[in-house]
Amino acid sequence: ALPILRKDFIVDERQILESVAIGADAILLIVAALEHGQLRALHDCATANKLSVLVEVHTRKEIGVAIAAGATIIGINNRNLTTLQVDLATAEKLRPEIPDGITIVSESGIRTAADLKRMAALPVDALLVGEGLMRGEISIGS
Repeated sequence: ALPILRKDFIVDERQILESVAIGADAILLIVAALEHGQLRALHDCATANKLSVLVEVHTRKEIGVAIAAGATIIGINNRNLTTLQVDLATAEKLRPEIPDGITIVSESGIRTAADLKRMAALPVDALLVGEGLMRGEISIGS
């Protein structure tokens, strides 16, 4: 079976327990949406409950916060959550800032086979693609 990511705004430990109950394998924690201590507590709660944690960042500073919270999987969001603008250069800029040993996911803005190749060249370990698949702009075979 494919792993299931609960891609939601997780802000409370109850949501983590709910994620376990509904069969999620992983949750998303967004650095920009959480206080540092809250991020660490939610990360610890999730891992204690055998969930993988994708910790989402958009800036160099957020990478440091994610690592300090114990992140082993970091997602670079190419969408600025303030302006909603998408720029794949975000992943290109931030990728070198993430140390070896951390799984790296490029998130958002991947719409074409060329975008897939661009992200593969960084390299990243995985891609989080939603809108491009839903709109039929790329296919799983790309």
